[in-house]
Amino acid sequence: MITDAAKRVAHIADQVVDLPLGRPSFRPEDHYKARDFDAKNFRRIPSPHDRDTIIAFLDGGNMALIQAPSFAVHFERIYVSCFQDNKRIRLGIPNRLEFFVITTAAGVDGEGNGNQIEYKNTFIPLHKEHAQYLPNEEDLVFDSYDKTIREGLEQIRIPRVGDVARSFAEWNYASFVCRALPDGSIFIRDGTLHAPYTNQIGYAEAAYDAAHRQNVLFCGISKTSHLYTTSGLPLTVAINRLARENGVHAPWYYENIVDITDTAHRADLNFACFHPQSRYTLRVEVLQGQEDQKERIMSAIAANSRDITFPGYPYGLIDADKNARIRREGLDSLRMLLFSEISRTGDFQDFTDLLAASDAHDWLDRMV
Repeated sequence: MITDAAKRVAHIADQVVDLPLGRPSFRPEDHYKARDFDAKNFRRIPSPHDRDTIIAFLDGGNMALIQAPSFAVHFERIYVSCFQDNKRIRLGIPNRLEFFVITTAAGVDGEGNGNQIEYKNTFIPLHKEHAQYLPNEEDLVFDSYDKTIREGLEQIRIPRVGDVARSFAEWNYASFVCRALPDGSIFIRDGTLHAPYTNQIGYAEAAYDAAHRQNVLFCGISKTSHLYTTSGLPLTVAINRLARENGVHAPWYYENIVDITDTAHRADLNFACFHPQSRYTLRVEVLQGQEDQKERIMSAIAANSRDITFPGYPYGLIDADKNARIRREGLDSLRMLLFSEISRTGDFQDFTDLLAASDAHDWLDRMV
């Protein structure tokens, strides 16, 4: 019986792999106009001409310390790694920001608001002098049904807002990083150049403006891509197949995939394989208006993607991810400290009642 089931699974998996190439699939109504595949869109990535180019890599991490239906406390971290000729250098600003984000739910006062609930966010830096690098809290007041944040049709779950707050902080800090970089540098954020949330486009535009003023090239690199072709084939798989069928060998990048006119996504979209031994094709976005520097950008990234533990992936992003990542085991003492301080306020019973409204699954997990 198990063998028969396994055969059926294998047959279905084979059907998923054996799909035609199709064409890139984007929704025109979302300001994306797809282009047909063409092997002429592959570009060879040359060896870097200038090894003195400075590249800064930014990533962030966060984890909920306390969460209930009406509030959540996240601990968040942003880290910037900076390299020149694959040697680590320091900028004149902190390379690590650590802060708490407290998200609270409240009813909206005023006639005609009905049962409207909004979420507010408060940023508390671990070091007071870092407050200047954090977003304006007034820009992070969201309706609980904000369509740019919610997933599906249901009301936004309050822990989700902590992830959004970190995204704002990353965009805001990108402006400071770009201003600290010397002329001709490259800035790379982990993720895309899409700034989709309410009020977020202003932070992206500020970062782009800082990059232009400093003559910094602004990019985003994504580890994964959820884009497809019209046949259902993952877009990265389709591009890899196109490369194999046409004898294109890494390092290469593929361009002219889609024309983007979304004002919240000012990107030239590309996919790249940065090392001959790499199994990974990465999504690489370049700020619109800087496409003429794309060859230089790709060349510099490829030079930073030669680490033997992960060939083809920029070491700067590996380092930024490692230093930005927040590990659960390291937060227990911090969580206990918060509980201890809350217990001193005299409202601890009401506080535990709030937690009990959402922690049944936690208790079940512990029992199991």
